[in-house]
Amino acid sequence: MDGGSAGSSRLKWTESKTGSKMVSCSLQFDESSDDDLEKLMTPSSKRKLDLSHVSHMSHMSIASPMQEYVSPCFQELFQSNGPRPKRFRSFESRKNLFQSTVKNQFSESIGASESKENHSPDVAREQTDKTGDGKFPLCLPITLGSVQDLHTITTQTLSDLLQGAYKDTVQSFRIIDCRYPYEYAGGHIKGAENIFTEEGILHLLHQKKSHTENGRSILIFHCEFSSERGPRKCRFLRNKDRQLNKDKYPNLNHPEVYLLHGGYKAFYQNYKELCEPPSYVPMLHKEHANDLRVFRKKSKSWTAGEKKQYALMNIQI
Repeated sequence: MDGGSAGSSRLKWTESKTGSKMVSCSLQFDESSDDDLEKLMTPSSKRKLDLSHVSHMSHMSIASPMQEYVSPCFQELFQSNGPRPKRFRSFESRKNLFQSTVKNQFSESIGASESKENHSPDVAREQTDKTGDGKFPLCLPITLGSVQDLHTITTQTLSDLLQGAYKDTVQSFRIIDCRYPYEYAGGHIKGAENIFTEEGILHLLHQKKSHTENGRSILIFHCEFSSERGPRKCRFLRNKDRQLNKDKYPNLNHPEVYLLHGGYKAFYQNYKELCEPPSYVPMLHKEHANDLRVFRKKSKSWTAGEKKQYALMNIQI
């Protein structure tokens, strides 16, 4: 292009003081023509946007697979001044517009895809009102707790269970106290078992009992507040149960598992008479700081022997 005619050309070239080369330019738009952008595009950029046969930007059509992501950017460029490109203050503003538009387009596309996938009938989900194997409705009433992926029962429901209110349906039940031994020794629910390591949960996994509609064998997990240790051990049991029975899906060794809402603290506050001894030792008790460090480390670690033992147990089954 020739930069000599300032009235007709919209390219203004500025020469450096040395006069050796034209080193900078500014692009301005007026009403004289609409094809300057096309003239400035290189052959490769035309091919990318499939504009090699387009004569005017106002009539361009983007036929490439990126059309749905790129075209909104050009719509933004043309929307304010008809067929003339909108004037931007800097390259940064054009880049920001393009990036934000492409990001929004991709986000909408991904969101639609995820929504379709989540509503697909092929996605297997456990029903909230049935046991883990989907065979029977839950025998205990559940409540909406802070841990929404687990079946949660209230302290009153556990109290009723301990006093025989569900004896016609529940054949046997085990209360799994996931607190550390010094907490358990300081006070626990009557009949509760203290299992705070993953090794203990794996032994529990293989202690399978019959589970029928009128003869349920259920597990109830809890810790101090049933917010961390109890839910974590409960999920660990279910995950290992799924792995163990992957060839017999959806069968499980322990299909009916519950979490006690509020944990031992809430139960102790409401039913001290059902605790032995009737007392409560918190995890962060100042007299058990050393015990806390020891048991916390043990609860998070497996020895090589424990891993080997678990592997042998799977082979035997």
